[in-house]
Amino acid sequence: MQQPMSRLNILPNYTIDIAISHNPYNFALTDLFKMAARINKKRQFLFVSTVLGKHLAVRPQVPLLTGSLLALMYHQHLTGQQADATPNVVAALKEGTRLENRMDGYVKLDETTLFIGFAETATALGHAVFNTFQSNAIYIHTTREVLPDLEPFVTFEEEHSHATSHRIYTEQPEAFMQAQRIVLIDDELTTGNTVINIIDTLRKKFPSVKHYAVLAILDWRSEQQQMVFQQLEQQWGITIDFLAIMCGHFSCNGTPALTKRQPEIATDMAQEITLLPIQQTMEQKLYRSIAENGLVNQQPYLAATGRFMLTSEQHFQQKEALQAIGQQLTSLRTGGPALVIGTGEFMYIPMQIATYLGEDVYVQSTTRSPIYCTGEDSYTITEKLAFDSLENNGVTNYLYNVQSQPYSELFVMVERIAKKEVVAQAVAALQAVSTAKIYVICMHEWEVVAQ
Repeated sequence: MQQPMSRLNILPNYTIDIAISHNPYNFALTDLFKMAARINKKRQFLFVSTVLGKHLAVRPQVPLLTGSLLALMYHQHLTGQQADATPNVVAALKEGTRLENRMDGYVKLDETTLFIGFAETATALGHAVFNTFQSNAIYIHTTREVLPDLEPFVTFEEEHSHATSHRIYTEQPEAFMQAQRIVLIDDELTTGNTVINIIDTLRKKFPSVKHYAVLAILDWRSEQQQMVFQQLEQQWGITIDFLAIMCGHFSCNGTPALTKRQPEIATDMAQEITLLPIQQTMEQKLYRSIAENGLVNQQPYLAATGRFMLTSEQHFQQKEALQAIGQQLTSLRTGGPALVIGTGEFMYIPMQIATYLGEDVYVQSTTRSPIYCTGEDSYTITEKLAFDSLENNGVTNYLYNVQSQPYSELFVMVERIAKKEVVAQAVAALQAVSTAKIYVICMHEWEVVAQ
């Protein structure tokens, strides 16, 4: 049933009206998102998730449980029965409490299902959905990165994004072809155009797959846009099911008055860093990437991210290694709040490690998304750091609201460092706003770089 319209202020003279049409678990709007202005001419607003652990710091169980809730919704859609854990997961998300039992491998799948998370924001969300299934699951996430030594399995475009091209890379395309169903995971659907683009591409690669599902936290598609999918189902001879935690419609009012001055990229060097070894081994993938400025990063990727494909069995084999890293890092904590910072698409592994670091731990990630920052009363993004991407130099990354808590430790987890000078610049940016002890965990070298 359509709920009354809610008006949210974004900036002075810039508001958004939201009407919720589907909210099966009765979440409040602010349980799932806050509003901000976005520095993008195509779309000047942003739903800033309060459950993703991307732009805003959250406890690590929050994004992991959000993925589990979507997984349980999908399982209920397939079986017609609500899982026993669903009420507890919903309550834990609403109340911010810790769930007694992890949701790892909680439910079974009867058919081999390929789960695809969308970069960069939903790589961890998709992985958390996949993590909830015990077997018959395959996971991969799309990427913005360019790997010159591996031909993309598929490439497709995102309409309104600041970085439009998505790619999927895999060394085992034949394993993909075993999929009987395909599930796409994104944090938010606005028009559904990106979904159309990828399904149109995938259905040509997977002619035998007739069942698609799209999982999202928020679904804002209009009735007309929903009808487009009904027509495509008939045209393509497939089913496309949409499942979201909250659905509705919105309209923006006014024009944001954005000041041009925003934080500059930090260029000062940090103090000398020392290296502390981590004794742990995980499978690596030896591929180069080429950044937008042409710089080549030759450091290996981690297989555990799902960038190249993971089966359920491969995924669960990695958990002991992540727990061991978490336990080692716990010895560096001093008792105050700690923030674990992922980088770009590298989000899920930092979240998992964060769950092993004890109490009072938060996670968030650097992002390409250029959110407008201002000190206006009650505005969502009040602090903003800008620096070069640690993995792919030449791409500006942002980190928001780090000053919001007096952290004792900052753990910056990087999958693969392109240049240590760029890492030093990011550390210098963090030093400028925080008195915390800063640790940079360089996953490809299995070392902790401690400032």
